[in-house]
Amino acid sequence: MTIPVRCIAVAGVAAERLVPILHDAEEDDERIRSALRDPSCQAYAALDGDEPVGAAVVRWDDREPSEILYIAVAAGRRGTGLGRRIIAAILEELPGHGRELLVGTANCALDNIAFYQKCGFRMHSVKRDFFDYIQPPLREHGIIMRDMIVFGYDTGDASEQPVKRV
Repeated sequence: MTIPVRCIAVAGVAAERLVPILHDAEEDDERIRSALRDPSCQAYAALDGDEPVGAAVVRWDDREPSEILYIAVAAGRRGTGLGRRIIAAILEELPGHGRELLVGTANCALDNIAFYQKCGFRMHSVKRDFFDYIQPPLREHGIIMRDMIVFGYDTGDASEQPVKRV
């Protein structure tokens, strides 16, 4: 089943419906709501009919690199290509906002690290000790969550285009 990814209005009930999905990307629901209310941000949703099954929030900036703040797919829909379709929808809009898009993930989020690289992102920088505010520290794959790995996608770099499977 093909699930369309489309931009939805970031207001009221429509935006609030994305919070439970985005909770997987950010545990603080008020931080998510704050981003959804921010006029520089745009929400994207993968919808199965009217039901959101994936979502992202992007802070667009015409002067600095834009940034994917949050992206998540409902647990039962992971591994179905929805995340890639959300990224593709965002990348289609990137040229209208500059040429560079950033996204960060935890040093221990090995699946996320692989996902972003498969989508054409390249390593950009490391924010050391970014997750120090989380106490006690979390672990994933036996690795302590400490640093944020930032990935970048630059429309001017043809080598960053994802490789198509044949």
